[in-house]
Amino acid sequence: MNRKLPQPDRDRVSTLTALLLLTYTLIRIVVLPSLETEFYVLGLVIRFEFSTSSIMLTLAAALAVAGSDWLIRSHPGIEEGRVRLEHWVIPGLAALGAGAILIRIPEGPAFWIGLILTATLLIAVLISEFIVLDPDDPRCDNAAIGLTALAYLLLIGALFAIRAIGLRAAFAIPLILFASGAVAWRLLRLAQVGNSSVQYALLISGLTAQIAWGIHYWPLPPLTGALILGLVVYLGNGLALAHEGGTLERIRIIEFAAVGLIAMVAILTLA
Repeated sequence: MNRKLPQPDRDRVSTLTALLLLTYTLIRIVVLPSLETEFYVLGLVIRFEFSTSSIMLTLAAALAVAGSDWLIRSHPGIEEGRVRLEHWVIPGLAALGAGAILIRIPEGPAFWIGLILTATLLIAVLISEFIVLDPDDPRCDNAAIGLTALAYLLLIGALFAIRAIGLRAAFAIPLILFASGAVAWRLLRLAQVGNSSVQYALLISGLTAQIAWGIHYWPLPPLTGALILGLVVYLGNGLALAHEGGTLERIRIIEFAAVGLIAMVAILTLA
């Protein structure tokens, strides 16, 4: 007898997607008063501006995180009351990244097409997160591949945004540390790495932040810098998985070094 595969609750998926799309649409309708604040730390002036866009995008990311958790809890294979934090990362980044793109699209057909594509993306992410909960699910491998590709794409997009807006190193480096660590941890958990995933993620994010600090003042285009840092996370995850699996031998190290060298040359040449 064929195994009956668990299916995500359609009502929960549709409700969450509708709320997120409504949030993106309200950005163009609702106008909230901007709030600016500043304070001094070690002689540096730190300014924060809270605008309608930033508030609504933060709300969209929070909705995606809460909605993902809500959907995950309906899976028959999850223990009641257990919180799965790793399933918050990609939906939150997807909601934030898609919203940041949507608010920059002028009104017209392009905006509505973008809204449809965003809905499709969010639904795919939510369903994939639901599927990968069960490693024995025959759909798990394809869903994991899709989530992995999307995670790296979103990470590079986030790194590009951080570098493109010209933040000071004191602000940019912590953001890079957090983004790279969160994605590295999620991908390690996706590969079924246990408690050591936290240590690996901290090591990868720390190395990424160190390199980000080193190249912060280099005259590199934002995309080039983002691709370099994304490559660091990719290689770090690969090495961590090889080490965890006991296959980190000399030949594997040479393979990773060759891949990194080829990718670096391609980035510096083409980006």
